[in-house]
Formats: sequence, C-alpha cells, structure tokens
Amino acid sequence: MSTLTLPAADVRPRVPYRRSVWRWAAAATAVAAGGLHIAAAVEHLGAHDVVVGFFLLVALGQIGFGAWVAVSSWAGIRPDVRLVALALIGTVGLVGLYLVAHTTDLLAAFQVHDTAAGHHGGTTGILQGHSTETSGPVALGLEPVSTPEPAGLLGTATVAAEMLTVLALTALLPERRRSRATDALLCLGGAVWLLWLTGVLG
Repeated sequence: MSTLTLPAADVRPRVPYRRSVWRWAAAATAVAAGGLHIAAAVEHLGAHDVVVGFFLLVALGQIGFGAWVAVSSWAGIRPDVRLVALALIGTVGLVGLYLVAHTTDLLAAFQVHDTAAGHHGGTTGILQGHSTETSGPVALGLEPVSTPEPAGLLGTATVAAEMLTVLALTALLPERRRSRATDALLCLGGAVWLLWLTGVLG
C-alpha cells in the first residue's frame, strides 16, 4: 500500500506579526531620535562642548541601537531582552533629562549661548572668557542669571520620537516584564505630574 508523503513542515521559529511591527517601530524611532540629536548638536554649537559631545554620543547610541534592531528583525533573530530593557531605561532617562533641562535651571550652566544663538530666546551669558549682552533677568551684581533653555520644535520632535521608542520597547518585553515596566512608567508619569503641580518642574 502506497503512502502519501507530505512535505516537511517549516519548523523555523517565526516572529509574531505584532512583535515584528514593534521591532521595526523601535528601530525607526530610535534612528529618527538619533538624527534629531545630531541636528541638536549642530544647533548647540555655541553652547558648552559637553552639551555638543553629549548630543553626538547619544545620537551614535540611538542610531547604532536602531540599526541593530533592524538587522536582527530582518534576520529573524529575537532581540536580547536585557539590551531592550537597557535601551528602555536609557530612553526614559533621556526624556527625564530633557524635562529637567527645560523646566529647571539645574543644567542652565551648560546651555549658555552667545549672541549668534538668538533663536534660543535671546538668553546669553559668559562664554569663552568674554561677556555678552543678555535680554534675560540680571542679578544685583549685573551678571546674567542662568535660566532654562526654552523648549523648541526640535526638542519637542526628539522627545516625541523617544516616547514612541519607549512604547515600542515596552511592547517588545516579555509579558511579565512588560507589565512591570508599564507600572513603573505610570508611576514615573504620576511623579512628573506631581512635581509639575507643586512647581518643582515648570
């Protein structure tokens, strides 16, 4: 009696469609945020060298991570959960740093611009050993007062891309870790809202 031979089933692990979409979203938004950080570095050429270097370093990390996620997605390789979690924490940290920089004066010393950087609200200060005029508040000693840099379109776009990266990276975590990460993000959001309500941020 003859038997019908069926073709062997493809037993290669397949990436669920939902997870694949989130992978490409994480890769695209990370690369976009990196590109925006390069633009921010160019925009802040008149600021402290630490600021420019930080923007370029962050851009390198984000573009590299986005490229790695894209290549691993194309190859069908599951991304390392530890790296995804680390990227999630780093991206949330960048958003928090943006809030601190633009709602407090804690980092104002690194945001001093010369007169050529008038698109940053006209606030200038002492840079490279010489004083410049200021259109902002002045202390009793006639020295410019450090004020937070106003948020611009470029910064807003960067944070928006990073928030999408946070969403995509959270979706890529395993179910248990994803639940914990979601709870932690909600707690952080509530803490930021309370700080803004009490005037600490603003």
